[in-house]
Amino acid sequence: MASMKDIVWVGLVEHLRGQDAVVVFSGFLPVNAAIEAGVKYFMPSEWALDTAGDMGSTSEQIGPTLLTNMVLAPKRVSHNYVLARAAEGKIKFAVIYAGVILESVLRNGFLQFDFAQHTAVLPDNGVNPFAVTSFVTISKAIMSLLNDPSKFSNRFYHIADGVLTLQDVLRIFEKESGVSWGKSSYSIKEGSEAALVNLQSGVYGVQEFFGTLTAPFFGGLQVFKKLDNEVFGIEDGEVDMRQEMARFAKEQIKDA
Repeated sequence: MASMKDIVWVGLVEHLRGQDAVVVFSGFLPVNAAIEAGVKYFMPSEWALDTAGDMGSTSEQIGPTLLTNMVLAPKRVSHNYVLARAAEGKIKFAVIYAGVILESVLRNGFLQFDFAQHTAVLPDNGVNPFAVTSFVTISKAIMSLLNDPSKFSNRFYHIADGVLTLQDVLRIFEKESGVSWGKSSYSIKEGSEAALVNLQSGVYGVQEFFGTLTAPFFGGLQVFKKLDNEVFGIEDGEVDMRQEMARFAKEQIKDA
């Protein structure tokens, strides 16, 4: 199994040297390259939301289908392309949706929890539930898939360790820090609309990217009604996300 690190890195760096920007228009190139190279299995980049809309189209009705926008639409285009190539028998694929990888969005600035100042900014007051998954569970799913890909071909899968709200997360952080935090809130709807206006005007920055994803991540739309945990050998309660958040809080308090 090869990774991006196996690409001829020096050649790529030299090719990009002196360029002001790199524009990627679609995700078709990796798919086509994989097919031409004889790669048997392809896993599109996901690990979060049901961007393909599989939840609302299945008989199980796993959950509501997300409305598309300029950030989510390219994902669906890529999914459709992979589905078409798989239908032609050119490649096999699997997509794993894991809800919110909470530790990741806490570290990358998507969520505003300040352990030094003990303040939190909660979208919609942090009351909306969302499916949440740990790195441990995601890793287990990937390893199960790669160990026997024939068992997981040409399907969309949903995994999660549980359901939380940002209010739950804040209470855990307050308990671990031993102090009450200052809280503020903003409207997810208004933030999303403002981000889309900027995107339509040609402004595409970090705030616009986060703004368009806040609704699907934390707007109460992505609580999966059916999970595929057992398919990957993931047992119920194997990872307690409240304990994971307590562990994360201890690390942040130590570094604050």
